[in-house]
Amino acid sequence: MTMITYQESDRSRFRPSSFASFLRPALFLILKVRNERRRRQTEKVLEGLPAEIRKDIGWPTTNAATDRR
Repeated sequence: MTMITYQESDRSRFRPSSFASFLRPALFLILKVRNERRRRQTEKVLEGLPAEIRKDIGWPTTNAATDRR
């Protein structure tokens, strides 16, 4: 039986470029801003629904904090 092994050199490893290291945090920030904007839009839509529907879907009322005391 013959066994073949390979040794990796430093040249064969993947090293991200400086552009890629800049791009990742920027993309993360863009995605975070987009998700926050969508969340706010969804909250506005839900707050615009009649109180009966909000109650049926389990959306908290605006005075829920005072009711918990």
